[in-house]
Amino acid sequence: MALKLNLRPGEKIVINGAVIVNGDRKTSVAVKNFAHILRESDVMQEENATTPTRRTYFVAQLMLLDPDNVSRYAESYRSHLDDLLKVYSNQEVVALLKETLSHLERQDFYKILANLRKVIKYEDLLLAGVKLQALPDDDGEPHGGSEGA
Repeated sequence: MALKLNLRPGEKIVINGAVIVNGDRKTSVAVKNFAHILRESDVMQEENATTPTRRTYFVAQLMLLDPDNVSRYAESYRSHLDDLLKVYSNQEVVALLKETLSHLERQDFYKILANLRKVIKYEDLLLAGVKLQALPDDDGEPHGGSEGA
């Protein structure tokens, strides 16, 4: 099944390392086979990698953007992931983090990023002092409770 991407005017997207910039009109693109794709809205700048989970996301993003150095970034990713697994106790978060290892083995970096975006939402709420029992909804709304990190 093809992946359909709707691009806003001027929106950038990276496909297999190539940066593509949409023209001045909204357009749709269908990707018919597996490709490493990263939308502009999912790109994290290095200066925004300010928390442990965000730094892990940034390293995963580098694997997608710089395929020639995947093995070097994968080693760093595993190290960051090990650190995260030592501090998070929420079972949903731990499961998402562990799942990224199977995505790493398949070099499906976009799925790693998707998992980490969920963990970043959780981390952001924790850092804001919100007590959480479960992962936040897709819209970022927290679930109440008292379970720790």
